[in-house]
Amino acid sequence: MENNGTVTRVGKIPPCDIDPGHGPAYADAKLDIGPWANVCKACFTAHGCALGLGRGQELRLRHV
Repeated sequence: MENNGTVTRVGKIPPCDIDPGHGPAYADAKLDIGPWANVCKACFTAHGCALGLGRGQELRLRHV
C-alpha cells in the first residue's frame, strides 16, 4: 500500500462488482451497506465510499 493506505498495487484492474458495465474498478472499498467490493468511480460515490485504512484503497496497476 502507498500513501497512508489509500493506494494498493494490483496485477490486473478488475471490473466493477456492482455494475460491470460501468467498466474497470477504481477502488476496493467498504460500501455504505456493509460489504467490501471493487467499485468504479460512479459506484464509489453512490455508495458512500472513502479512501484510507479500513475504508478503501485506490487500485493501481503494478509495474513489472
